[in-house]
Amino acid sequence: MEARRLMLAEKSDAANAAYQVGYESPSHFSREYSRMFGAPPMKDVERLRLLIAGGRNADTY
Repeated sequence: MEARRLMLAEKSDAANAAYQVGYESPSHFSREYSRMFGAPPMKDVERLRLLIAGGRNADTY
């Protein structure tokens, strides 16, 4: 969850987020992340950003 937050809120890339939360291998992090969230890290974060942006746009109308 912390790596996801880093990528979303602090615009960290997946490898940097992986290292920050204790992974030594970005590929291992990516596999574990995909298992947990159902998509590779950057694809998941892109989807979340679109959902957030869509929610903001919906609130302004």
